[in-house]
Amino acid sequence: MSAIIVKRVAVALLSLLIISALSFTLMELAPGDALARYAENPRISRADREKIAANLGLDKPAYVRYVLWLTHIVRGDMGLSFMTGRPVSEEILSRLPATLKLMGFSLFLSLAVAVALGVYSAMHKNTLVDHMISFGSFLGISIPSFWFGLLMIYIFALWLRILPAGGYSTPWFDPGVYPVLIRPFVIFWDQLRYMLMPAIVLSLTNIAGWSRYVRSAVWDELQQDYIRSARANGLPEKQVIYRHALRNALTPMATLIGLELPQLFAGAVVTEHIFAWPGMGRLFITAVHNRDYQVLMGIIMITAALVILGNYLVNILYKRLDPRVRYNG
Repeated sequence: MSAIIVKRVAVALLSLLIISALSFTLMELAPGDALARYAENPRISRADREKIAANLGLDKPAYVRYVLWLTHIVRGDMGLSFMTGRPVSEEILSRLPATLKLMGFSLFLSLAVAVALGVYSAMHKNTLVDHMISFGSFLGISIPSFWFGLLMIYIFALWLRILPAGGYSTPWFDPGVYPVLIRPFVIFWDQLRYMLMPAIVLSLTNIAGWSRYVRSAVWDELQQDYIRSARANGLPEKQVIYRHALRNALTPMATLIGLELPQLFAGAVVTEHIFAWPGMGRLFITAVHNRDYQVLMGIIMITAALVILGNYLVNILYKRLDPRVRYNG
């Protein structure tokens, strides 16, 4: 067991090293740098710009800056933001909970809706409802998330006026006016109203794809001999489907969730920007506009570490769900 852990930690560290080197190289090749905004200011002379570059460490060769950045990362220091002057770790940690909350709710929503649609579609295969769910799935995969987000804002925020267009919570909301016992529920409801639309947009593609997978997997399980035996023994149909067929059909879903984690982070960048959600995705867009490469590198590394950790947890979950799986080295 210890050898397995050491091997996985080594692979994770090597992956992070490769990701950091590629990301740093791409940023070096990208046009412009953190000094570009100073170059447009006529009040700042060339000597001042050179002094600023020296203070930021931008006067050194790229490979030297990468080695310095890497040594600081090993010590847990991500550097300072070029724009705010705050530590990058503080900038990211202040936004990370909002992103994880949005992704967690989106993942829960994706699983709940996809399983419900997939099971119902498998139970009513080749019916009108099955064809409608299939058409909706293909439509959900095809719709761009930014367009769907704008459509949601127009319908629910501007037209029906039942959900806020963006943000994290009501600015003037004061939970102190409510009794202590119901205060957590009031806070949860206020944040849920703001989180509902971005979570739906973020989960749309997963719902569309996963529902098709669940439909196919459940239908295949229903054709197995043990299902026929269960039915022949007089088990209720719901017990046959939900206790036997669905349980075995959903085991490989753990692998799909692991594969979708990078897509969730990528989708959060667009979704958070559309709905002004104060998470890492919105911080990433702001850092790109300001060419704040220290923040960009920090976000990339934190995201990569979370994705690697998430995949390892998914692998552990998969082995717990399916005892037939054994580590083969």
